[in-house]
Amino acid sequence: MKRFVAAVLLAAAFGGPMAAAQADAASQKVARAVTTSSKGWAVTLAVAKTTVRTGSKISATITIVNRTGHSAYVEGCLPDFDFFVDLVNSKVPHQNVSGLVACSTSLRIGTTVIHTQINAIYSATTRAMSPDLPVGTYHTAVNWPKGPAHIPKPGRLYISVVG
Repeated sequence: MKRFVAAVLLAAAFGGPMAAAQADAASQKVARAVTTSSKGWAVTLAVAKTTVRTGSKISATITIVNRTGHSAYVEGCLPDFDFFVDLVNSKVPHQNVSGLVACSTSLRIGTTVIHTQINAIYSATTRAMSPDLPVGTYHTAVNWPKGPAHIPKPGRLYISVVG
């Protein structure tokens, strides 16, 4: 028994299988949230996970913190439409949808939280006709409505689409 314990301690001390497994797990960690900020604003995009099966979806949250002291307005009526998230890469470009409608959404002082989903299909705007995305690595692109230029767009998160 003493030899077994000594062998385990020796393997761990010299980077044996246990240390290798820990190092491998640490190297595979991928960011699940990204925050961008500008004077008076912080915008965070967070995803539930960074791997999705082709044709399925994952939950995402966009959190907008307004510390400017006044509300700001962006064009568009529905947060689920104006702030949807696509998966894009060099072969699948982002197709921004304009919020050209006769109303606006208020980003009040404080925190606005928008819950949405990311679909592993070609276009979030034509879900009924959209084929599944091919397996590969994608990054997020948020359909960002028109509004004050100083509100930062969320940064990118990388998502793996698997079969």
